[in-house]
Order: sequence, then structure tokens, then C-alpha cells
Amino acid sequence: MNGKLKMSDSLVGGFALFAMFFGAGNLIFPPDIGIKGGAMWALGYIFYFIADVGLAVLGVFAVLKSQGNLDKLGSSMGKIPAIIMNTAVLLCIGPFLAIPRTAAAAYELGAVPIMGIDTSVSKWPLAVFSVIFFVIVLILSIRQSKVIDIVGKILTPLLLVTLVVLIITGLIHPMASISGEPTEPMVKYGLYNGYQTMDAFASIFFVNIIITTFKNKGYTEEKKLYGLTVNATIIAGILLFLVYGGLSYLGASTGSNWASDVLNGTMNQAALLINITEALLGKTGIIVLGLIAAFACLTTAIGLTSATGRYFEELSGGKLSYGLVTVITCIFSAGACNLGLSQIISIAAPILTILYPVMIMLMITAILRDLIPVLWAFRVAILVTFIVSIISTLRDMFGFEQLDWIHKLPLDSYGFNWTAPALVAFVLSAIVLVITKSTDKKMA
Repeated sequence: MNGKLKMSDSLVGGFALFAMFFGAGNLIFPPDIGIKGGAMWALGYIFYFIADVGLAVLGVFAVLKSQGNLDKLGSSMGKIPAIIMNTAVLLCIGPFLAIPRTAAAAYELGAVPIMGIDTSVSKWPLAVFSVIFFVIVLILSIRQSKVIDIVGKILTPLLLVTLVVLIITGLIHPMASISGEPTEPMVKYGLYNGYQTMDAFASIFFVNIIITTFKNKGYTEEKKLYGLTVNATIIAGILLFLVYGGLSYLGASTGSNWASDVLNGTMNQAALLINITEALLGKTGIIVLGLIAAFACLTTAIGLTSATGRYFEELSGGKLSYGLVTVITCIFSAGACNLGLSQIISIAAPILTILYPVMIMLMITAILRDLIPVLWAFRVAILVTFIVSIISTLRDMFGFEQLDWIHKLPLDSYGFNWTAPALVAFVLSAIVLVITKSTDKKMA
């Protein structure tokens, strides 16, 4: 395509990227940060944004640096380990965990409060809901060339409208004045929750969808293609910044309402958001929240389903078609959804905590390896990161006292205990390579 970049394409891509990132976790975390932050809520919100969107942007630039090639992104590990890693990550944020979780979250935030469903009585409502949800996901994602247009032009505006209604109402009619000391260290709490969204995982697959869509629209020049992608990322980042800020403010402006329930654990993050919405908008608010949850979870599910179909089609060299993988993904996810939100989250946590730090290291390596040509030093750092993540997970899952030292590493309370060992491993390995005058070419 010749000529200037179309702003409309950047906007649609940005809207789509925002909506795919903005799932149930992104919806419920900010109000929790707000209520626990009190007068310091903005500090927690800023660091939440940095850890969430900052790492996601890191993923975007890592993919751009790799020319949109996921195999190249993971090449620092070697071809086979890269394929294994990418596949494991995709399955985690796809049909095994994240996609079923979107349906379960939409059910608990939307269908349950609107219809007054007693989840302890019967599981059949969830089963029926999951089938309906994934039939819609399948219909809207089966044509991969239309995914971005459907999400960006239709679903995102609906999501934004419902979010704006909720946030503006809270700004105009706050429930209470913002005051009180924070009940959590806000820098730490914001960073930790932003880290736990694990949007960096999804970013490498979502941005690949955006890039492919722009290519299909005729943008073949690398400069224009990357320009559009960067524009879309900036637009998505601005929207997330505004929405996170609004939702955090809603939590902070609750005053003493529900504060004790949240602190003693009798009210979870989803229930807090339900109560806030009902207090601001009455019974209508429950419907509004249901729509927000439905659109947020639906757009994320569509993005992840499309990413799954695209990945396995490319991995198999076309032997597994996009349509077939999409159908299988929706069927499997509908079944897995019936485990329930809490069970899915409990299964996901240990797997994601192992893989997430490794993926972050791969992103850093993809961006820096041309500037710092010591590939094997990066590989050692990635290996050390993997080992630390495994040890941390084993300690947390099984309570091995002999592994308590893992939680004494720097930045452990922030979820970044792997950074110091990885940095030390990288520096020492780089020094060895320099001393021995080894090069990437010789070591490959």
C-alpha cells in the first residue's frame, strides 16, 4: 500500500488491542487497588499500569524486533526449546487456562448476579452458559481476517461505552471522600497485581494478529507496518491508562464501605466490583456490569482463540487449518470452563509463575541481543530464570522448608525474585565469553 498511514486503521487496531488485553482480571484488580490504597490509591494505580502495560509493551517491541516471527523471538533458546516454550505459553493463555477462565469470569460477574443464580445448587447453568458463550466466540473468530474489524469496530466501542457510564457516574457521584492510610504498600501491591495479569504473555500473540491484519490490508512496507503497530499500541496504552485510573478511583472513593470485608477476606475482588456498580447505578448497575464483563471477556476470548488458531496453523505448515483449530479450541474451552473460575485460577497459577519470567527474559533478549552480542550469556540467564521459577513454585506448592532461601532473594515480594540471579548469571557468562574471546558465531 502506497501513501500515508490511515488513522482509521491505527484506531481500529488500537481499539482491538485494548479490548483483547482488557479481560476480567484487568477489570477487577484496579478497584481492589483503589480501596486498599486510600489516599495513596494513585500511586498503586501508576505502578499497576507500569507492571501490566509496561511488560505488555516490552512484548510488543520484542515481536517487532523479531519481524513478527514467534520462532525468531524464542530463538535464543534454540529452535526446539523455542517451539516447546511458545506452545506451552499459547496453551496456557489459550484453551487450557485463560480462554475457559474468560467464560467462567463472564458467568460469575454477569450471569450470576443478573439472574440470581445460586452456584452452590446446580452446575447446569454454567454448562449452558459456556456453550452459548463459545458458540458466540466461534462465530466471531472463525474468519481470521475479520477478527480485528469485529473486535475493534463493534465490540470495543460497546465495551468502552459501558465502562464510561460506570466511571463517569462514580466521578460525578462518589460514594465517599477519598481518605485513609493505605492498607498495603502501594508500590509493591501495584507492581505485584500488574505482574499477575501476565499480559506480557498475551502481547506476543495479540500483536502478531495486529501485524498480520495490517499486512492483509495492504501494508507491506516494513516501516509503515511497524508504524501502524506502534500507533495501535500507543492508543491501546492510553485507553488502558484512562480505564485503569477510573476503576482505581471507584475503589478509592468507596470510603469505609466494604473496606473491612475486603481486608478480612470475606469479600473478593469480583464481589467488590459488583457492590460498587450496584451502589452507583442501582439494580441497573448489575446489568451494566454484566455487559462490561461480557464484552471484556468476549473480546479477550476472541483474541486468544484467534491467536491459538493462527499459531497452530503456522506451526503445522497449514496441515491444521485455522478453522479446525478454532473449533477444537472452543469445544475444549467450553468443557474446561465448567471447572469453575476458582479451580481454573488455582490450576493456572503454578504453571504461569514458571513460564512467565522465562518469557520476559526472552523478550529482553530479543530486544538486546543485537546490541549486546553475547547469545550464550543470554541463554545462561534464561536457564537460571527457569530454575529459580521452578524452585519458587515448588516451595509455594509443597511448602518445602529447605527451599525457604528462594524467598529471601531481592525483589521476591514483588514477584521478581528471578531478576538478580538472572543478572548475575548473565554478567558472569558475558565476562567468560569476553575473556575466552568467544562469539555468537563460534558458540552457535
